[in-house]
Amino acid sequence: MNDNSLEFWRTLMEKGTAYLGQTDYVKAEDYFKRAVRIAHHLDVPLVKAFSLRLLATVQVKQGKTEIAEKGFREALQICEKVNNYKGMSEALAGLASVAVEKNNFENALHFYRRAIEVYPPESPPLRLAMLYSDLGQAYSALERWQEAQDTYRKAMNLCHKFNYPKGEGELSILIGEVHYRLEDKDQAILCIQHSCKVFAGSKEEVSLINSLQYYAFMMFELQRLEEALTALQRAVVLQMRNNLWEDVSESVYFMAKVLQGLGDLDEAQYYLELSIKCCPDHELSLALRLQSIGRLMVRKEEYGQAKKYFLESAAIFELLGDDLRLGECYEYLAFLLDALGEEEESEYYRKESKRMIAGYHAHSLNAVQRLAEYYERRKQYLDALQCYWQSIEIARDIGYETMDLERAVQRVSRKVRQKKH
Repeated sequence: MNDNSLEFWRTLMEKGTAYLGQTDYVKAEDYFKRAVRIAHHLDVPLVKAFSLRLLATVQVKQGKTEIAEKGFREALQICEKVNNYKGMSEALAGLASVAVEKNNFENALHFYRRAIEVYPPESPPLRLAMLYSDLGQAYSALERWQEAQDTYRKAMNLCHKFNYPKGEGELSILIGEVHYRLEDKDQAILCIQHSCKVFAGSKEEVSLINSLQYYAFMMFELQRLEEALTALQRAVVLQMRNNLWEDVSESVYFMAKVLQGLGDLDEAQYYLELSIKCCPDHELSLALRLQSIGRLMVRKEEYGQAKKYFLESAAIFELLGDDLRLGECYEYLAFLLDALGEEEESEYYRKESKRMIAGYHAHSLNAVQRLAEYYERRKQYLDALQCYWQSIEIARDIGYETMDLERAVQRVSRKVRQKKH
């Protein structure tokens, strides 16, 4: 083995790993490619396997799934030849990540289970916890909730046993999500409360913010508005302390909805204005907030202010080409102008509202109809039939003729029957 080559390889791997940690995958890939070339000349199988695996990892991050899969399989073969079970486990986990990227979650389950099976008992237990967590998320993607929950618990127990509170808290949230999906709201709440307690105790403020927001969402869904408000207030204080102003904008926007539910319109207005002030330079986000404060002004019967906000939001929606939301703004403006006695202008916005909303639905109709025709050409007749029926519903809603669509349904239905026979 050439000591200079090995040292150069190690330097390249360290630099690549640093860029990987910074999510600069292009630079990381460049360093790992160079490391792989040197590894080919070194007579050390595990050096080559390790290099291939990290190169494949950054390639997955960039969506280069085919070449990444090839790299993980080569790394797996090398590790199998020398009975390196830790390397085998990591390569199998890499193949699982490729399957996830391809939305092939059944394959992901297969590879994650194999990665866990071969994971050496003497290797770091927290890495095993991560594998269980990844397996649980594959189960969740397939809506196999009980298996997801059991797998998350194995991961959480490892995090608790080996004193990794951040992992424990995050897994408690995932378990809570499963309970929520299974309509077990009480257990879901207990899990989220546990995550808040864990993050607060470990000073993980950003993670605590996320847990508090999740808890607030659950409370809002259950109409326990005072508890939702308290959680959001705690989250906003932490966001401000951490200078997360974009997140502050989102949280106080949500807080305004809660306050409107509680009937505190003045306080809701204050937080909507704060949300607009902290809003990032995203036109859609700003337009939605302006539209919301316009609706609030309608509730407060401050029609002049409401008109101002709706005109501002409408201008942005028009710029973005968002016909549906533009139509909604025009609908409100028609109502407001009518209330203000400006009947001629009100009628203009009423007509424009109908035109915009009809245009939006016509565009949707066109898109769904094209999708139906695509499925029919590919002989995916059941999918085509579903899209044609959806097209008929949209057409009827906007007063369009449906005869051609009904003929298409009859045509595809015949093809479905013929296929069965």
